[in-house]
Amino acid sequence: MTNPTMRSDAFMNHAIDAHGDAVLRLALNQLRNVSDAQDAVQETFVRLLTCGSSFESDDHLRAWLLRVAINICHDHQKSAWSRRVDALDDSKAGGDTRELSTVSAEDIVLRNLSDHPVWHALADLPEDLRLVIHLAYVEQRDTAQIAQLLGIKAATVRTRLFRARKRLRDALSADGTSRPAAENQARVSVQPGDASPHGPPVR
Repeated sequence: MTNPTMRSDAFMNHAIDAHGDAVLRLALNQLRNVSDAQDAVQETFVRLLTCGSSFESDDHLRAWLLRVAINICHDHQKSAWSRRVDALDDSKAGGDTRELSTVSAEDIVLRNLSDHPVWHALADLPEDLRLVIHLAYVEQRDTAQIAQLLGIKAATVRTRLFRARKRLRDALSADGTSRPAAENQARVSVQPGDASPHGPPVR
């Protein structure tokens, strides 16, 4: 798809336009902090600019970007400076004025998701469960693709998805959200209008 020795402006612009929002959604899902998610997106595309990888297709490029973003988020979460106030806290979300000119989905994501019970239930999931839910329902990746992205067995992916769905169902039941309402909100909060290859998140 591209010469690994050269990243043209056209290639980078295409990568950002086509996949920037997906990388940002994943970073927000993992870091739950707008400013930190923006930093992760920027670092992901800097690595793309300087890496020597070649890509056979646009989907290959997207998978590479997601894999790099996952690693960056993991590194960030392990670092001391990552232990700051949750990005969904009003003071953090409103106080940071930095802009990512090439990717601007965070306002849409937060506006659409933050008021849904499912969003809060997702935020309470452990990182490993939250990540497989994101890849399955937002990125529409199947079990084999998720396993490849995360470097784990397909059986482990299925187990994590099962555990995540159960925890979401239990959390929403405890919150008093009815099953039909929970399923509708899950579809909206994860990705408006998209159907999951694994069925609704709350079953």
